[in-house]
Amino acid sequence: MFTITFANPKGGSGKTTSAMLLAEQIRAAGATVAILDCDPNQNIVQWGAQRAEKGKAVPFNIRPAPNEATFLDTVDAIRGTADYLIIDLEGTANQLVTYAISQSDLVLIPFEPTPMEARQAARAVQLVRNAGRMMSRSVAHALMFVKVNAAIQTNDEKDVRKETEANDIPVLRSAIVRRAAYTRIFRDGFLLGELLEQARDEVKGSTASAQERVLKPLDAAMQNARDYTQEVVNLLSQEKAAA
Repeated sequence: MFTITFANPKGGSGKTTSAMLLAEQIRAAGATVAILDCDPNQNIVQWGAQRAEKGKAVPFNIRPAPNEATFLDTVDAIRGTADYLIIDLEGTANQLVTYAISQSDLVLIPFEPTPMEARQAARAVQLVRNAGRMMSRSVAHALMFVKVNAAIQTNDEKDVRKETEANDIPVLRSAIVRRAAYTRIFRDGFLLGELLEQARDEVKGSTASAQERVLKPLDAAMQNARDYTQEVVNLLSQEKAAA
């Protein structure tokens, strides 16, 4: 089982959205996925409950946040039941975060590429590296940009990329673009693929320009999620081969 943890001491940094997009695409590729929702807001747990209330299948084994005392037992119970375990951590630095890092094959640190957000992300990088030192092993990790502009690369983003390269901090090439579809996933209890299928049904018989106007943003959102997921899976494969 591969374990991927999303960590950042700052709340609202895009951890939950990034975790959900990854889970959906991995599941769509045929692998089984479990999610540990350690965020006090329990957005992923609520997403699953919303689907269950509507009679929709919940494609992941979603578990609410255990406390620090039961975290490792919960991970052990999931081990062997899923191909991938995705852990969505709360926006803080506590013992639970250290436990999650200790169980991880890869820690992803989402953040919006601004100087202020970059400082918070740097704290997460240091936390991962310190946890690795305590365990006498290196924990694979990477920063990932979220909520970026689809059309242009801002000066802040350019500056942050240069700074991370100068400090030898790994960064995913793929960034999560700011998309309305990603917000709708949680608002309506949908998977991204379901939003696209629904939109295709709704625009049947419309003009080509009307179809493009509705479908193009969703197609772009789906491709963004696929590219990001493929990079993460490739990174895991590389880490496994190097181990």
